[in-house]
Amino acid sequence: MSILRHFHRLQFIDFLIRKKATGTLDVFARKNQLSKRGLSNVLGDMRNLGFPIKYSKTLNSYYYEEKGELVKRLFFKKVTGNMLHSDEEIDPSKLNNLCYSHTTLYIECGKSEYE
Repeated sequence: MSILRHFHRLQFIDFLIRKKATGTLDVFARKNQLSKRGLSNVLGDMRNLGFPIKYSKTLNSYYYEEKGELVKRLFFKKVTGNMLHSDEEIDPSKLNNLCYSHTTLYIECGKSEYE
């Protein structure tokens, strides 16, 4: 599946969550043409990205615990550490030596993520 299709699905998931119109996990998964496990994985990934997703048995829907939405394709909350933000200043001399990191998004190339 292409990244664009994933983003479109995330936009739809975000829309349903903001409208509190997801239904149960089973219904929500069917609306997204995913298995329950597949949708659970997506929701877990979204939570790891900072989406404050909760489930209400009263509403029978997922919802955001805080006001927010997918902005420019992702929901960002300001956090400390090495997460990239549009207003973060990075030493220009280090820009060419940044590598992807599983734990903090980027790391200086050649350094261990666990130092």
